[in-house]
Amino acid sequence: MNVPYNTGKVKIGQFYERPQPMYDIDKDMALLQTSLIGDIKTIKKEKLHNTLYVGALVVGLGFAILFAKE
Repeated sequence: MNVPYNTGKVKIGQFYERPQPMYDIDKDMALLQTSLIGDIKTIKKEKLHNTLYVGALVVGLGFAILFAKE
């Protein structure tokens, strides 16, 4: 079947476009998209997770340095 299919009066499927492939969205892409759109709840949650991660890293390094001197 050729697209568009010509019935004589109407061309069926004249503006048909194949669906675009879906992309898998990873964490970074989702964060960028939510920050551009302005989803505040997601941004605050991500910021809290990053702050807790950095805090735990600092505390862990502090204990490592403290016990390495002994």
